[in-house]
Amino acid sequence: MMDYRLDPLWLKLNLMNAQGLQAFAPMMQMVQQQMGVNTEMAQRVIEEYRKFLFLAMRAGHQVIPPGVINDVWMMHLQNAQNYWENLGQMITEKPVAQGIDAKSFASMADAWAATLKSYETIFGSKPPMDIWGKGPAAENPMTQMMTNMRKMFGLE
Repeated sequence: MMDYRLDPLWLKLNLMNAQGLQAFAPMMQMVQQQMGVNTEMAQRVIEEYRKFLFLAMRAGHQVIPPGVINDVWMMHLQNAQNYWENLGQMITEKPVAQGIDAKSFASMADAWAATLKSYETIFGSKPPMDIWGKGPAAENPMTQMMTNMRKMFGLE
């Protein structure tokens, strides 16, 4: 397998980072403010976001971001000008737009496990657990969402 650091997509994602963190500077501030983290942690989260973007375009299957990375993705989408100028031609994955039924929930659980496996294969290490979570059983984003929904509606 080719070294991901030589992939033109990774080089473009790195160039975005090298510009400002100019391209990511507004996100750095949003991450720090909205997540209440220091600069070092914000940089780590954005680095993992870049890895997620790379996975979304190179893994060859649907990828699911962990909660923190999904939050950064949503922040980036809110900064639409920057997002589409820098990533509009690259990103093929989109946030879930339809409702979630049992079949799509099961496929997302499978996609989460595949995402973690692809991360290890492409980047040569396990994702950092303080950002990506404890693994599919404990930290599946879809399971978290369903748990939060049950709590919100007083079903737990």
